[in-house]
Amino acid sequence: MSKGKPTEKKPFLETLLSAWGPYRRLYSYVKPYKGRFLLGLLLGIAFALVSALLPLVISRVTAAIFHGAAPSKAAFRSNLGMLDTGIKINSIVTICLAIPAIMTMRSLCSYGSAYCMHWVSNKVVTDIRSQLFDKMVRQSMDFFNKMRSGFLISRITNDTRAMQGALSTVTIDLFKQPITILGAISVLLWMDWKFTVVTLILFPTCLVPVQIYGRRARKAMHGGFEGMGDMVVTLQETFAGIRVVKSFNREGRWSKPSLRSAWGWRCFMFMQPT
Repeated sequence: MSKGKPTEKKPFLETLLSAWGPYRRLYSYVKPYKGRFLLGLLLGIAFALVSALLPLVISRVTAAIFHGAAPSKAAFRSNLGMLDTGIKINSIVTICLAIPAIMTMRSLCSYGSAYCMHWVSNKVVTDIRSQLFDKMVRQSMDFFNKMRSGFLISRITNDTRAMQGALSTVTIDLFKQPITILGAISVLLWMDWKFTVVTLILFPTCLVPVQIYGRRARKAMHGGFEGMGDMVVTLQETFAGIRVVKSFNREGRWSKPSLRSAWGWRCFMFMQPT
């Protein structure tokens, strides 16, 4: 038996363009809510810029508080003027208040960005579900005879929920995380470029476990959606035909696949955080 040809790997740019197609179609639903959407993006960018300043502020605080070694008692007795030297107390208070101020700004920007993006994603998912339901109910009876009702329910509930996550989480991370990384690297290069260059050279080794985990998580996610769809189909068919099931005393036959589907989904939910 001849083996099929292995799948050719596409170039990165071609893969990126092919992946952008579904997102571009999804973003067409954002136009009625573009004001709140742009506000969420701006708050996410502000979060990234403020986060990039955090290493610089921490270095200033540590340099101001732990400046040099403590002088000996003999040095104090011989030169009492040392008590008047050093950083002023007002400057110390100002520098120490910079960290809580930056953390507060980060939290406010993060909350505002998440709120706006989730608000937009909920509105978009509601519109998509309404259009999908309207299109389904207008199909012919032959369509409903061929399709399982639980499968259609799973498409309206689970698949649109995945769209909501892609719109709210992926979109904000697409702008926020690159700006955060570039800003942090720029600040670290300005503070200590030698140490930063060494860190960047060793950084690619950290991507290997991330890539392995990404593949496993992608397979688990596909399996989870399939398990959830099977569970919805089984439950819907069981409850819809419960009179027929009880008439022929077939509760035991239907309970096993139902429990198996529910258990498969439960195992996926247990493994998802890992």
